[in-house]
Formats: sequence, structure tokens, C-alpha cells
Amino acid sequence: MQLKNDDLEKAREAKVFLEKNYQEHYNYTYLARKFAINKYKLKLAFKAVANDNIHVYVTKVRIEKAKHLLDTTDYTVGLIAAKVGLDKSNFNLQFKKHTGQTPTEWRKRPFGNNGLYARDVDNRA
Repeated sequence: MQLKNDDLEKAREAKVFLEKNYQEHYNYTYLARKFAINKYKLKLAFKAVANDNIHVYVTKVRIEKAKHLLDTTDYTVGLIAAKVGLDKSNFNLQFKKHTGQTPTEWRKRPFGNNGLYARDVDNRA
């Protein structure tokens, strides 16, 4: 199927929308209606602009947001999971899949070679 520039633009708009609303769960049908594009074209166009399908892309965004929260806050893992839109067990599974570490292991890792942790570096005056 040949994608038009308009299809790719709508997929880029959907990508931006998902980056801003990553906590919520959206399916292709909802997004296709919201951005006035055929569902099949949205799948193809999104893959073309994001190099991933919507589900994988949103999960990556959620994990990046979670890494930031783990590094900069003392929130519990359960609270961070909820803040990024995942239940705790799925969050732990996805986090390990994408980073190779559990959220707790990630939080305990040293930041660089200075013996500090990321949240210590970010909070120094």
C-alpha cells in the first residue's frame, strides 16, 4: 500500500499525541478516528514514522518516563508504574525487558564513576 504525505503527517500527529498522553491506553480504532485516517494506513504510517508499532512505541515512552522518575524522585515503584500507565507487575516485566534491570536495580545503580546516584546529582545545589 502506498502511503501519502498526509498519512505520514497524521501518524506524526498521533505520535506526538501518544508522547503527551502516554499514561492512557489507546487502540488503533480510537486513534484512527481521532486523526481521520484508515486504521490499516495508521498502522503502516506509524511504523514508518516511529520504527515501531503503537504498543511498542508507547511502552518505550513509558519506560523512559519511568527511568527519569526513578532517577529523580523517591516515589515507590508501584507509584511510578501507576504514573506511567502500567500496573506494577507488567511495569516490572516491561522495564526489565527494555533495560535489562528491574526498576529497583535501576534505581540502585551508580551514576557515572563518582559514587553518586542520578537523583543525588540532580538534587545537588
